[in-house]
Amino acid sequence: MSNILRFRGLYGDQHLSFVSDFIHLEPLQERSKIYSWEIKEHFHSNLIQIFIIESSEGTLFSEGKKINLKAPCVVTVPSNVLHGFNFEPKITGDVITISQSFFQTLLTEKPYIKKEMGKLSCLNLKNKPEVLADLLKLKSKIQQEIFDEAPEKSLALKIYFELFYLELYRSTLRSTSEALISKNKNLAYFQQFQVLIRKHAQNLPSIRTFAKALGITQTHLNRVCHTVAGTSALKVVQDFTINEAKKYLLNTSYSISEISYFLNFNDPAYFSRLFKKRVGVPPGEFRKG
Repeated sequence: MSNILRFRGLYGDQHLSFVSDFIHLEPLQERSKIYSWEIKEHFHSNLIQIFIIESSEGTLFSEGKKINLKAPCVVTVPSNVLHGFNFEPKITGDVITISQSFFQTLLTEKPYIKKEMGKLSCLNLKNKPEVLADLLKLKSKIQQEIFDEAPEKSLALKIYFELFYLELYRSTLRSTSEALISKNKNLAYFQQFQVLIRKHAQNLPSIRTFAKALGITQTHLNRVCHTVAGTSALKVVQDFTINEAKKYLLNTSYSISEISYFLNFNDPAYFSRLFKKRVGVPPGEFRKG
């Protein structure tokens, strides 16, 4: 696991700054060409990707497994899941990347759809031209919204993404979607840990309690986090809390004291010190930009 590549940003990028609603779209061939059409096995800490392959072919590999990709198809890649590609030089398509936090805002009333879409899988659309056409229309809508500054941009993007995932979900039910399930125990534990953090966001328990819920020791959980994320379990929880704080600071008018209480800090001064230590500036300065 120590030789596995981990990126905070897109492939080759370790410097993605925090954006709660990060959305990015680029031609598949643009980045692949830079790396001679070989994307080595890696994972992204907090990003989710959708590969829309329109022509040619390639190979998706993860933890020793391989799936042959033949256009047209759509590949969904969750965060913290090992994946790599070999592409034919003539391949065309697009890669959509969104932040984990933006994904969490989608389909809030349909958790079973979100769960199904949160898997590493490939949906072949060779015999589904109508589905491909619908997905490409939605992709174009998303692309237009990303680059335009139209009123209610964020609402439009959320709607288009929900429609995109709904179309994928319906197609998955109607066909056999090849899925790769992670067998890497460290990654599996880390994924479950993140799910528990989000589930108990309003009342975060101790690291020992998290470990017990996972069926492992606190020492084991810390080892998992160091292996996967390069940091301790406590700092993984703190990262989540700080990112939640950033959302409040950027998108609401709540006072810093109110935000600290929302995030279960009994002492606003301690919250401010922790925020400055982790972010580099105090909450008030971060809010001002």
